[in-house]
Amino acid sequence: MAYIAERKNRAGEVTSYQVKWRPAGTERFDDEPSAEGFRDAGNEAGRQWPPAG
Repeated sequence: MAYIAERKNRAGEVTSYQVKWRPAGTERFDDEPSAEGFRDAGNEAGRQWPPAG
């Protein structure tokens, strides 16, 4: 299952979102809706890197 981790700067402000899943893989996004879309596509693709497009 993929999940989203917030990436914060030293001031504690969220600066980006990183989608992570097992066995391995990460992708970084500047906004949460894009990260959610990628996470959902990865889950729908059988926890594989989602197809382009």
